[in-house]
Amino acid sequence: MLRWIMAIVLAVLVSAQAYAQQKGTEGPALTCRAFAGAFVQLATKGGRRFPVYYTGPPSAALGILLLPGASGLNESMLAWADRLGVQGYNVVVVDLYSKTYLGPHAALLTPQEIKAEARSAIHFLSSPGRKIVTLGWGPKGALQSLEASAADPFDVSGTVLCNGGVSAPVSLLRQIKSLVLLIAFNTVTPLPKLQAFEARLRRYGKPLVVHYYNVDPKAADPAGPNFNSAIAQEIWGDARTFFRKVKTLCRRCAPYQSYLFDYRN
Repeated sequence: MLRWIMAIVLAVLVSAQAYAQQKGTEGPALTCRAFAGAFVQLATKGGRRFPVYYTGPPSAALGILLLPGASGLNESMLAWADRLGVQGYNVVVVDLYSKTYLGPHAALLTPQEIKAEARSAIHFLSSPGRKIVTLGWGPKGALQSLEASAADPFDVSGTVLCNGGVSAPVSLLRQIKSLVLLIAFNTVTPLPKLQAFEARLRRYGKPLVVHYYNVDPKAADPAGPNFNSAIAQEIWGDARTFFRKVKTLCRRCAPYQSYLFDYRN
């Protein structure tokens, strides 16, 4: 998934000088290409510093907290972030789990540290009038998206789960207060499992938009033999439609209910 977005847009990524003045000193080694954004240092309330990748226009109306899956914070993920930045979104990428840039023996964060980093990244993205969305791909990325949303539920307006998240515990789902988008594939997520996930969210009044594809998610991987550009563009279009919905929602003056359980097969 990450690779298909990178492959579609490498030709349109903007110059690395755009945010050069914000570069930090810690982050993964980048050897393959120039990036439009930069690494900056954030700090938790407890004072622990950590690097994030930052890109996109500072005046954007929508901020996206992009969360890597099992691959961790690699060049494909950074290229995806740049793609979102070129589309007009303000983006922060934070690796809450794998910490691949710290080496193979880096200690994993505790649940408390994960929440602290997620809150700091969300606060960094926040500005007056801007909505915040968390977005993760795969089982690990989708779980990170839910955990980041739950860590700061009143500041997150949208939570995106791509190809994962349906097995998240109820204790986590109950903390979500945003509109949720689930992009699922029937070759990975059987319909009964998806329906059980929907039932849990319905029980607790959580608004859910589902796009359920009758394809293998590998169809969205341009490096694989089963790549289908039409499917890849349709999935990306679903995400952008959701972003537009989030930007027009008013959490204080308009209910989410009109978007509950909006299926697309």
